[in-house]
Amino acid sequence: MEPPSRAQARRTLTPAVILATLFAIACGGLSIMFVAAHGGLAVPTAGPTTGVAVASPTLPGGEPSAAPPSATPASTPTGPTASATPSSTPGPVSSPTPAGSASPAPSLDPLAVLPPCPDHPGCYLYVVRRGDTLGTISDRWAIGLWIVEALNPEIIDPSTIVVGQTIYLGRSPVVRLDQCPDTPGCYLYVVRSGDRLSTIAGRYGTTTTAILALNPSISDPNEIHTGETIRIPGPVL
Repeated sequence: MEPPSRAQARRTLTPAVILATLFAIACGGLSIMFVAAHGGLAVPTAGPTTGVAVASPTLPGGEPSAAPPSATPASTPTGPTASATPSSTPGPVSSPTPAGSASPAPSLDPLAVLPPCPDHPGCYLYVVRRGDTLGTISDRWAIGLWIVEALNPEIIDPSTIVVGQTIYLGRSPVVRLDQCPDTPGCYLYVVRSGDRLSTIAGRYGTTTTAILALNPSISDPNEIHTGETIRIPGPVL
């Protein structure tokens, strides 16, 4: 009687096992022939992570050619760092104006709120109100009483002004008069009834001699006529 191990081996070598074995041998042979026909089995080598794999060309005869030097990636040229924008040079700092040193704005003449006289700069129209007198008007507008009277020769009696009457105001007694066309500082005056050179001179702040100098045609100071136009100089203030 044979040992059990040898009997078991005989029982396992069946035709199916033999065919499987022959098939495996044939596949292995074909694999070896395929690998040999394609130059062998390439084993990948771990290269640097940053390198570039370059295939080595094979010369005729199976000898590999010398591998070209690996191309070192050109480093990106770094340009000059952009300089920060230079801060603008501060201009001269103006010194703060001390309190109270600012030039005051020119004050407006209170008369400018009144309607102006036509064609006579510096002359204004005022309508008399209840309780007005020439004195109170001159005080209210800070004008000399004699200037108010000179600007209103029509008013014979200063106490006779009435409410609603229009009178003339200004800073100079001659602002209602026309200027002489050929002489600076000269004004034209139309003689009124009762006028004399002395009263005219006193009204406009000048002298009889100065009036005669501008009117050589007047031979006698007492002989001036109503409606006659004479020249008078500007007031000496």
